[in-house]
Amino acid sequence: MVRAQKQSKQSLPELTDTVEPVQASVLGLPIHLCDDFAGWLQERMEASAGTHVVTLNSEMAMLARQNSELAAAIRQADLVIPDGSGVVFYLRLRGILQARCAGIELAAEAVARLARLPAPHSVFFYGGMPGRAAAAARYWQQQYPQLEIGVQHGYIASERQAEFLEDLRARQPRLILVGLGVPRQESWIVRHRHLCPSATWIGVGGSFDIWAGAKSRAPGWMSNIHLEWLYRLYREPWRWRRMLVLPHFAFKSIIER
Repeated sequence: MVRAQKQSKQSLPELTDTVEPVQASVLGLPIHLCDDFAGWLQERMEASAGTHVVTLNSEMAMLARQNSELAAAIRQADLVIPDGSGVVFYLRLRGILQARCAGIELAAEAVARLARLPAPHSVFFYGGMPGRAAAAARYWQQQYPQLEIGVQHGYIASERQAEFLEDLRARQPRLILVGLGVPRQESWIVRHRHLCPSATWIGVGGSFDIWAGAKSRAPGWMSNIHLEWLYRLYREPWRWRRMLVLPHFAFKSIIER
């Protein structure tokens, strides 16, 4: 069995020799198992090793069954983390004890660890409604004033796309967080990661909304008993159609076992 301990959101331990993630499978998609995803990612950032991180949850796994472009993006990623209780449940049914790694927490760890590196390095936030990425950047710069953060909202006009991409290429940020939602952000990263080949790219969904203070995460007690999905449904009732995939995923998890 593979075991992984849940990381504290507050702790930033010194880097040690990190075990290479082991690949498993969830509904035919790759998933990585590791005790210290953040430590492994820090090693990659220090080495300027280009990395694409996908945060896989039940909804994304089911969507990938109908969306071949998304499935291809997941299979091409360098790291696929178990971001969701359903994925952890799927693994446990197969005797794999891997803790959940929330994508927003891994992205936060990546920003914080990058800020602690000896040389100053830049981050880029792309996505969200106008002003949201900028507000998220202000949140992080209050904590790490030395960190340079470039921003671009996700509603950029088509005639400005080329200018934006050229700016991104010129900046060569070490870490690029893309909040365009699934599956758009994963496909966008695959198409454009050649612009900054040494960067770490992470699709972060609605993380900018959280960091900007526009939305809130579920209370810790709900996350601990795997009810974060219920909190999201309570706060955003329009999600109910998307939530229908969760019992379908659970059913697939059981019958495929």
